[in-house]
Amino acid sequence: MIRFKVKNVQDNCLLPYYATSLSVAADLKSAIDYLLTAGSQARIPTGLWIDHIDTSRLADGMMVELQVRARSGLAYKHGLTLTNGIGTIDADYPGEICVLLWNSSAKDFEIKRGDRIAQICAHFLPRLDVPILSENRVGGFGSTGL
Repeated sequence: MIRFKVKNVQDNCLLPYYATSLSVAADLKSAIDYLLTAGSQARIPTGLWIDHIDTSRLADGMMVELQVRARSGLAYKHGLTLTNGIGTIDADYPGEICVLLWNSSAKDFEIKRGDRIAQICAHFLPRLDVPILSENRVGGFGSTGL
């Protein structure tokens, strides 16, 4: 089970949700109003942090990765996609979950607080047999700090 927390109780409207019982990715929402101009990119905050990831039932050598993905409707109708294709969030990431949006269209796009801007899903993956450089994370968004 993976739980999220928000900045304050009034922001519970920003919690992700599954659109249907068969959805594999939950919708992420914007925590701010923002005008994403044509051809530009921006880091849009969601107001979410990882609260808890239960790894007690994972097999030895397995890891959890959260993925941020583009929403098909925004990509098709408005040219909005993710700057980095798919965003990876490590289980030890301490910061706010943000979405790197890119407006590939020739028109500005207005984002309102609470708009669905991306999707998030969990992957359980085996670890590669390579060295670990540090047990402690020192970097924030976009970096492990190494």
